Amino acid sequence: MPKSVRRHYYGDAGSQKDFDVSIRRITMNPFKLFVVCIFFLRSLFLASCETEPVVGSTQDTQIPNLAFTVDTTYLDNSAGKLVAKGTVRNNANSTVSPPWYVEAQFYTDASLSTKIGGNYTQIGVPLSKGQSTFWTVTYSSSNVDVRNYPNFAVSDLRGAYR
Repeated sequence: MPKSVRRHYYGDAGSQKDFDVSIRRITMNPFKLFVVCIFFLRSLFLASCETEPVVGSTQDTQIPNLAFTVDTTYLDNSAGKLVAKGTVRNNANSTVSPPWYVEAQFYTDASLSTKIGGNYTQIGVPLSKGQSTFWTVTYSSSNVDVRNYPNFAVSDLRGAYR
């Protein structure tokens, strides 16, 4: 049976207002508590799952007339990641405005037949016609042990606005 408590306070104009506040005892069925706990734990687990970065999306705006050069690729064994470094040159008549992104897709080897995944890096400088800048894109995954692919290759490079 709920208990009713009468509270008084004085409003802005000094008049007395009454509020009835009902206090109810909340009891939780053990089964309901179990279901709530399972739902909470499942939600927490799903929220903590690592997701792979999205590259090559048609929702991004691809930047035309960029020329990419891959200068070096290597496996960072201690960090468990693949690293690709290079330069990008703007061959367009317009300026590429920041922020923009360099995307790269990583393959198991130079045959480019098996894709491991992809990643991107943000570029924070504008590129006028004829200008170049450096980029570094890394890739690691909880789904793939990248240390198994020391002879990996990088391809499908593009610049994009996200």
